[in-house]
Amino acid sequence: MLSKERTYDLIDTALQNTQGYPAQVLINSAANGFNRFAHSEIHQNVFEDRTTLYVTVYEARKASTTSTCVLSDAGIAAAVKRAIANLSLIPDGEEQPELVSDPVVLETSLFNQVLHDSYDVRVRSKMLAEVFATLPVEYKSYGQLSYGAHSWGMGNTAGMRRYVNGNFLRSSVVISDALGGGAGYADMSANTPDEVDLTGTFAIALNKAQMNRNLLEIEPGAYTVLLEPQAVSGILGTIYRNFSGTARQNRSSPFSASPGERVVSEKLTIVDDWSSPFVPGISFDGQGTPRTKLTLLENGVPKGLVYDIISAKKAGVVSTGHAGFRSPSHSSLLMGYRSAGGASPSNIIVSGGEKSFKQIIAETERGVLVTRFWYQNAINPRETLLTGLTRDGLFLVENGQITRALHNMRFTQRIIEAFNNVEEISQDRKRITRMVNGGIGSASYLPGMKINNFHFTGNTSFSA
Repeated sequence: MLSKERTYDLIDTALQNTQGYPAQVLINSAANGFNRFAHSEIHQNVFEDRTTLYVTVYEARKASTTSTCVLSDAGIAAAVKRAIANLSLIPDGEEQPELVSDPVVLETSLFNQVLHDSYDVRVRSKMLAEVFATLPVEYKSYGQLSYGAHSWGMGNTAGMRRYVNGNFLRSSVVISDALGGGAGYADMSANTPDEVDLTGTFAIALNKAQMNRNLLEIEPGAYTVLLEPQAVSGILGTIYRNFSGTARQNRSSPFSASPGERVVSEKLTIVDDWSSPFVPGISFDGQGTPRTKLTLLENGVPKGLVYDIISAKKAGVVSTGHAGFRSPSHSSLLMGYRSAGGASPSNIIVSGGEKSFKQIIAETERGVLVTRFWYQNAINPRETLLTGLTRDGLFLVENGQITRALHNMRFTQRIIEAFNNVEEISQDRKRITRMVNGGIGSASYLPGMKINNFHFTGNTSFSA
């Protein structure tokens, strides 16, 4: 991961080669170490340290972006030269807005030095060996434990400079038995040493796996579901972009038709707040605009929308600082001023309720407990119609008790309809990290939910 000083030096080098064109430079530096394991054995230790410089040059109605990992003066100069040469190949499009210049400098540090010093590859390997030893012999674990340190730097010919750095320790684990039972899943995301609990994470996954046996197949239909936070994340994430100005302008959002009217349960209040300690985020966006705290939904009523510069200009408002970042693994995300999907919320907090999730389960006469969803696909984005599968723990709840493990099922559900049928929201919440922005600064803080009339439309023999 590059220091701030080195990042700014590289930005200056690039801008010195722009030949008078308006230009913006973005640098992503990421150092990631992975311990991957299978059959309760570490099978791969990987470390990657990669820095990529992106440069965008502008004319009145066009923009050209190139990137390079060759960070010598000659390598950077060649990248800028390519971007300028490519301008002649690009047709005119929309008028390009002015570069961000205010404030001149904006910097954020999410970096925890103790976390950095405490979890190198040897420590992580020892941690895994210790938790492997706690598993019953018939159960095996699969997944990864990773440490990452990332930074973003940004600058432009208008004099703006931005920098953020951060680090994290994460683990996701699936535990299954060799006797044909189902699997259990759990994950952990830590930004400080106090949040690290690998033993507890493995214990949750093991408990799920031990319950996930002698699977019962139930008929498709409408059920009361009890969604754990990971499952809530799976369906809530499908409507994030509906909170954008671009979605309203395109009339592709279900929130566009009747602004100011309640569209989901009054129990739902959602805010986007990069400054919250529950979802610590970046103080600026992929265009350099300072981020704004917004209430997206208040008691089920749409309130704020997120904007980048282009969508804000069309709407006659100012950007809220929600343009995305481009990263090497997500080339479709924003660098400069354009993104196919427009702005998107990045630091989601869903307000909690009055009861614990355990209490909500205990008060449920009959329902289906969902650990998480996967293979989700939008059938009709405008109608928020989504399909997908359950995974790693689906259980029948009867008279307040988890009584049977179930075969996984396919759901097909309008998500807006589901959020209208929210009966309970848990008081306890969990941070779910979203792997965008290079791995730092994007997360959700989510409760469990009890939702009525959730539609399962098919069975599957997949047991994990």
